[in-house]
Formats: sequence, structure tokens, C-alpha cells
Amino acid sequence: MLVIGLDLGTQSLKAVVCDETLAIRGSHSVAISTDHPEPGRAEQDPRAWDAALAPAIAGALAAANAMPADIAALAITGQLDGCVAVDDSLAPVHPALIWQDRRAVAQAMRVEPARIFAITGQVADASHLAPKIAWLAERGYKAARYHQPTSYLVARLTGEHVMDPPLASTTMLAELSSGAWSPRLLEAFDLVPALLPQIRATSEVAGTLTADGARLTGLPLGTRVAVGTGDDFSNPLGAGMVAPGSIICAIGTAEVVGALSRSPVLDTVASSPMVETHVYPAPTSRDAKLFFVENPGWLSGGAIRWATQLLGLPDDRALDALAASAPPGAGGVTFVPALAGAMTPVWRPDLRGSLHELTAAHDRSHIARAVLEGLAFACRDVADRLVAMKLPVSDVLLVGGGAKSRIWAQLRADVLGLPHRVAANPDTSPLGAAMIASVAAGIHADLAAAARLVSAVTDVVTPNPEAAAPLAAAYRRYQLLVSHMATLVTKG
Repeated sequence: MLVIGLDLGTQSLKAVVCDETLAIRGSHSVAISTDHPEPGRAEQDPRAWDAALAPAIAGALAAANAMPADIAALAITGQLDGCVAVDDSLAPVHPALIWQDRRAVAQAMRVEPARIFAITGQVADASHLAPKIAWLAERGYKAARYHQPTSYLVARLTGEHVMDPPLASTTMLAELSSGAWSPRLLEAFDLVPALLPQIRATSEVAGTLTADGARLTGLPLGTRVAVGTGDDFSNPLGAGMVAPGSIICAIGTAEVVGALSRSPVLDTVASSPMVETHVYPAPTSRDAKLFFVENPGWLSGGAIRWATQLLGLPDDRALDALAASAPPGAGGVTFVPALAGAMTPVWRPDLRGSLHELTAAHDRSHIARAVLEGLAFACRDVADRLVAMKLPVSDVLLVGGGAKSRIWAQLRADVLGLPHRVAANPDTSPLGAAMIASVAAGIHADLAAAARLVSAVTDVVTPNPEAAAPLAAAYRRYQLLVSHMATLVTKG
């Protein structure tokens, strides 16, 4: 019996075919493009997601030497925070405003930020669903329903409008305490529950493939489809995280850093929060609630691609090698990883990236090293905040594309001063979706049982004591620089 996990990322839609042991038998990706009509705006065409389903699934089935009839169930995970406004026939009335889109800054302030945080555990930010809905509504776009990317695809395949509690907890519209839509926030954003998906459990069967769903996927009519979740949750899930104890660092286009908690702890350490608190997929039927305390991410893999192109390098490995030839601290050069707005150590979408203290004595190696260090410094910002919140953390679990670099793993261990465990399969998001599908298919009793099959690590990288002092000094320079930048932007 086989299942399919689908991961709708920012750059591609990936399908994996897994057997009953959750071993990946085959995978295939189809590229997805993003339009940037103006600075601060980022859109994708949901019909391109639809079109990517069949080739991604067909490619994964071919790689697995499997047939469509072998699939017992599928589950979808995907990018958070996108807004897909659809009419009664599920046709988009506007391109999807994805997580990178920042046009709804004013709409995010419709409710006092402290109130938003107290109710939802979220920072009032333009990335989230509620302000995006308000931006569209203020410009006359009429929708029969609003979805996030995952729930949109589930609706296209099954006709069911559903969303799991973790995804609902990222919308700025759900109560963290109850997991239900907040009547006060719905009223504030001029919404009614009928305009949003119904909240149902992550691994529950949302429905089965309709005729349209079968056409879009190439799978048999009636194949089970799980409710699914967002990639911030499927990444740790696919790495086997179903209990507190580790920090997860998922490095994709964005970098998501967080930890699990058994209580809905809120970030009240400083005057403004750095991390949000979301519901996490319950690993067993006995776990009424588990929470994921996270910073939803800054441009990380995207910053690596930017630096690679800037320096005229052929690929990420060349950037790693160049960075390894420079000393810890990058010769005094500091990179602030805010190419799409700052998320740490202050949450400021109006801040921009910076390369600081460049001199004629610096070369490409110092810049390459500074970029890697700056991204690691942002990760440390979040890790330090999680520790200050008294969350139990003993190490870092590294997943995503960035987990493939031994040089980067060592640098991060040195910056954070914590051992870094590298997941055996760093591409954990589609694997997390496959875990969800396996529970929906009845192959595994719950996500905890599935997690025991995917929790292997291939390497443990420990901190190098000799790098501690220069990196600590570089980290202080980075924090001071961000502080000055925030002051300048505020005054400007």
C-alpha cells in the first residue's frame, strides 16, 4: 500500500511516493514561478498549482515504478499565509497573494497588535491571511471563499472547504485557546465563518477525489485526501518531531526556526514579540494540543541564491567553499539578512538587507562568509528567545536544503553553541505530508507511530570552541547594526 505526499513550496510542487514504512520510493518536482508586479508584492497563479499536480504525481509514480491504483491516500502541505480568493466554482478572482507579499501593511493594523497577539499568538503582520483578505476586499474583489494554498488544493481535489488547526492558527483569525475562528476578529475584518474553510483535524480524511480531482491528479476517482497542513508544521513532522526538546531549523527559500511546547506560551520576553505560537498537529489521539513556537522565517535559501548570483558563482557549493576560506567573523563584514524585510532581532518588514563595513581589503570570500554568518545570527536570535521563554531545548535539528551543507551546519553550530543534528532526509515537508496521508489511509494509527519511522539523523555537528570568541564579537556587531538601522528607518 502506497501513499503520496505533496508539498506546494514557493518554487516548486513536489510529490513523493512512500510505502508503509514511509520510505520514499519515488519523487518528482515541477517548478512554480512567482510574479513581483511591484516591490513588496509577490503573486502566484493558483491555476499553475493545479497544472503542476498531474506531472508531479506522474513523475513520482514512474520513479517508484508504481501505478495510480496503488495509492491509498494523499495529503498536501504547502506554503503558509497565502491568500487565494475564489468564486463559487473555485476559480480564483485574483492571483494568490503569497507569504512574501507585503502590500497589506495598513490592513494588518486594523486591530490593535497587542489584542491580535493575545487572542491568536500572532504578530499583526501583512504576511498573514486576514490583512490580505482586507486588502482585496477594499479594492472590490468579491470572493465566495478565502483559502490558503493547501486548503485551496484540497478543495480543488475534493470539493471540501477544510483547514487544519495549525493552518487556521496562522491566519490572524483563530483563537489560540480554542482553535476556533474568533468572532471578534471575524467582525473586525468584516468576515463570517462561511467565507473560510471549516476547521478539521490534520490527518482526518477531508474527502475523496472528485471527477475533477481525478483529472487534476491522474489518480483514481474516490482516492482519499487528508485535510493536510502547512509546511512550517510538516517540516518538523517529517523529521520526526512529535515532542518538545529540540529546536527545528528548516532552511528552504525562507528559514523557519521554532520549538514545540505542551502549553500555549507567548513571547512576552521583550517589548515586542519575535516568535509566534501556533497549534501543532497532535501526534496521538491522547494529545489534545501541542504548540509550535516559531519565527515564520526570513529569506534564507533565497539570500543564498542572491549571493551566489551577486558573486558570480556557479552554485551553492561554490559559495560554501568560498566562505570556508574566510576567517570566523568575516573580517569584520556584517550581513543583515533582511532582503524581504527583517524578522529578527526585530520584526520590521520595512527594514532592508545590508552588507556593512566593507573595505578594499575585503574580497568575495569575506562577503560569502558574512552572508552565511548573518543567516546564522538570525537563527541565533530566535534560539536565544526560545531559551528565554523557558522552552526545553538541547540541540538543533537541521532540515531543508541548507541541511545538505556540512560547512553551513558547522558554522551554525559554532554560532548557536548547540549541537546540530542533520536529518537523514533533509527534504522533510513532503515526507510530513506522506505521514499525514498514511494516517488518513489507516496504515498508521497516528502521527506518533509514523514519526518513529522517519526520525533518523545522518550526522551530529558539535560546536568548535576556537570559533566561539570571534563569532560572539561578530554577533554583537550584527545586533548593534540592526538596532541602528531600525532607528534610522523609524526616524526617516
